[in-house]
Amino acid sequence: MRTGYLVCLSLGICLLLQVQHAHAKENKTDPTDNVNLTPFRAWRSAYYCLQRKAPANCTAFETVSLTDRGLIDVIPSGIGEYCSADTGCAQHVLDVLKCIYLCKRDFWFANNATVSVLNQTIHDGCFNKKSISTLNLKYKKSSGMKVQQKIYIPFVASLSTLAFIAIFNM
Repeated sequence: MRTGYLVCLSLGICLLLQVQHAHAKENKTDPTDNVNLTPFRAWRSAYYCLQRKAPANCTAFETVSLTDRGLIDVIPSGIGEYCSADTGCAQHVLDVLKCIYLCKRDFWFANNATVSVLNQTIHDGCFNKKSISTLNLKYKKSSGMKVQQKIYIPFVASLSTLAFIAIFNM
């Protein structure tokens, strides 16, 4: 009886190991089509968004290709060409930012700037016809996660658990 159970268990495990999982191929040209169920995949899709090539007429601007550092620097004399519809440089960066936002809504760059901050910086610079720069700005990360990181939260949770156990004699 016991050997029959072990044989069935072994055969069941072998059958489960033979099943191949369906792997969806990642779309590197349009990362918004990817299914980003894990944070790692969302970060990877956002990285694919950053790899989008700038139009050929934007090569005069060194900082037009958005990187993971989030640095954009357009001087006032080049703002007209950068923001014009003919070159499409600003529109390219805005499209990359939109792609990043659609893949990972809480994406932040190395300078702690968010997608919305860079969007607003580009829109303000193009509307006011003044320089667009994120080089010397210091951005603070959101403090939303700091609530969970405070030391007293686990302490209070532990005390309340101990009180619950003491009250109900568990």
